[in-house]
Amino acid sequence: MKILFINPPYTHFEGLKESAGHMMPLSFGYLAAYARKQMDGIEFEILDAEALGFAYEEIRERISNYHPHVVAITTPTPAVKHVYKIARITKEIDKNIHVVLGGVHPSVMPERTLRECSAIDFIAVGEGEDTFYRLLAELISNSDYFEGIDGIWFSQNGKISRTKKKNLIKNLDSIPFPARDLYELGLYQSAPTKKVSEENATPILTSRGCPYNCIHCPSESIWHRTVRYRSASNVVQEIEECVGKYNLREFNFFDDTFTVNKKRVIDICEKIKEREMNIHWICFATTDAIDDELVQHMISAGCRKISFGLESGDQKILDLMRKRTTIDMGEKAVQTARRHGIPVHASFMLGNIGETEASIQKTINFATNLDLDNATFFITTPFPGTDLYDVGKKLGNITEDTPWENFAPLTNAPPILVQDNLTAGELVYWQKKAFRKFYLRPGYMLKKFRLLVSMGGIRVLFEGLRILLRILKKDR
Repeated sequence: MKILFINPPYTHFEGLKESAGHMMPLSFGYLAAYARKQMDGIEFEILDAEALGFAYEEIRERISNYHPHVVAITTPTPAVKHVYKIARITKEIDKNIHVVLGGVHPSVMPERTLRECSAIDFIAVGEGEDTFYRLLAELISNSDYFEGIDGIWFSQNGKISRTKKKNLIKNLDSIPFPARDLYELGLYQSAPTKKVSEENATPILTSRGCPYNCIHCPSESIWHRTVRYRSASNVVQEIEECVGKYNLREFNFFDDTFTVNKKRVIDICEKIKEREMNIHWICFATTDAIDDELVQHMISAGCRKISFGLESGDQKILDLMRKRTTIDMGEKAVQTARRHGIPVHASFMLGNIGETEASIQKTINFATNLDLDNATFFITTPFPGTDLYDVGKKLGNITEDTPWENFAPLTNAPPILVQDNLTAGELVYWQKKAFRKFYLRPGYMLKKFRLLVSMGGIRVLFEGLRILLRILKKDR
């Protein structure tokens, strides 16, 4: 059986093109590795149409030439239109090819997804490794009995059916490391805001889930506010494999809350140092988890940047977002990291519930007064599977006719969540103003230029400037 994984194109058609970074779609590697462990006789191939910048005809050609039995597509909300197109192309090539979707969007909207595109056969809901393997096993046996596979929705003879909910895998160490041999590794580098070296990068997940309940995050819909951790030894073994087998030395720790368990992070760092690995990495961190001891351990183990989701400079907005953080915590976390010389990236969201021009101005002032290496300013997007999506529906911002491609954080489409205090045009104005205020400060530009020259990072500088100019030129 031949399986073709497809990462759908988005920036080729919409949004911010040539973002100067592509992150490996790690889910494919997990699905393939798990299935390989369970059974023989399966061949896998990955088509990363996003990283390659493929258009539909190029995708059609690859599907036709490979002629898979199964096409499995990851489905982020902004790319749904393109996923549907690829599913239809697949059925035009051969109606007997099975089309399987996974990812957050179809997991939280399985019935609607199947209704919107009749070319889709199956949806693997939530954590997909065991579900996908069992589906493949059933397809190999030519059985039409799918009711025994937990965690799927499927369309059969015009009828939409579902099976019972799939339990989460208890022991994450039991899952094989992602099959990175399937990827064209040269395609993947971090975007300038997340880049910590000039080498190819790979994401790595050391846990799954998040204990928090932010209004804008779909994590709860998938992980149900539970956090499962891989052991420190297991994590470091994967890093060793990446270095020794694939010569990958830049890592993006993609956990929602990598630093929540301080003892475990220190254990991972100690094991990295024991093995004398020459690696570089960035991680997402929560502001309440950072202290001097932890930062020192992280730096000594190769951490070269920390990314915080600071979101707003107005405490009222943070409380409405259910962030469980304070402005003071954000300031202290950034100060702690900078005190030890480690660069900091921060992301901010404009247009949250209760947002006003005054609260946005507070956010801009907050960002520019912090000692940040770089920052990203998103217009708040109410993704399916979040409480914010329900708010958008109640406000009338979201209807059945709202295009899914409008849900991209950086896009040419108009903002979705528009409230009484700010129009869509005003939100775009303030987003551009935030980027200008942060990046075009003379002192910041001079400091950044000197630093990057001394580090040989001129290319990173110009990549970042190119992206900034495209954001400022956007016309929504």
